[in-house]
Amino acid sequence: MLTAREKDRYKRQLNIPQFGAEKQARLKQSRVAVLGVGGVGGTAALYLAAAGIGHMIVVDRDRVETSNLNRQVLFTGCDVGFPKVRAAQQQLQSLNDAIKIEAVDIDINKSNLSSIICDCHYVLDCLDTNYMRLMVNRTCIKLDLPASHAFAQDFSGELFSVLPGESACLACIMDESFPEPEETPVMGVATGLVGVAMAAVAIRSLTGVGVIDAGYRHIYDLAFPEMVKIHAAKLPSCPVCPE
Repeated sequence: MLTAREKDRYKRQLNIPQFGAEKQARLKQSRVAVLGVGGVGGTAALYLAAAGIGHMIVVDRDRVETSNLNRQVLFTGCDVGFPKVRAAQQQLQSLNDAIKIEAVDIDINKSNLSSIICDCHYVLDCLDTNYMRLMVNRTCIKLDLPASHAFAQDFSGELFSVLPGESACLACIMDESFPEPEETPVMGVATGLVGVAMAAVAIRSLTGVGVIDAGYRHIYDLAFPEMVKIHAAKLPSCPVCPE
């Protein structure tokens, strides 16, 4: 049930005929994990908090640096030097005090990832390396959790969503040899574009509104006026996808 205050907060969403109180209640009952609260994850977290996700787990081990501020709009100059998850928790909670923000200030690894995400309804992978992204993919497939993976570089950002057992998974289209720079050059607005798109996919999945488009690479590039959408087939020899 929505409180009177929540009905007032979300009334613009509630007035959408295809949405309404039932879909809003689903968001309120949802639990999502945002792995990495940088440019992509921080943007996604802002919109998920504003939309009314009931419980959000934000996971990151880094501290805010000055060089983050060109793209990580969740933070301000006052946050430099502080743990990202603590600053994120404060900002997100101040945006919407009707939801729960859980800050997890640890390095993600094979031993702890399952326990962090096992009770979630959706996982947003916004991590920095191919190794970490593929680890999240493997764990989500094992736990049968829908997930979106996203990253940005130069002028572009890419989003890839996975429904275990239905669509191709991240391991079908990339491996740890996929090229990645030691320090990623990126235009801030590219992280924002893909972060907003990522939040939208999570909301679609959680409410059943619209199409998730799992198994498609969605590429947003500032050099082009349109998004590029590429279907990815399941790899027959994929070591991760279920039979």
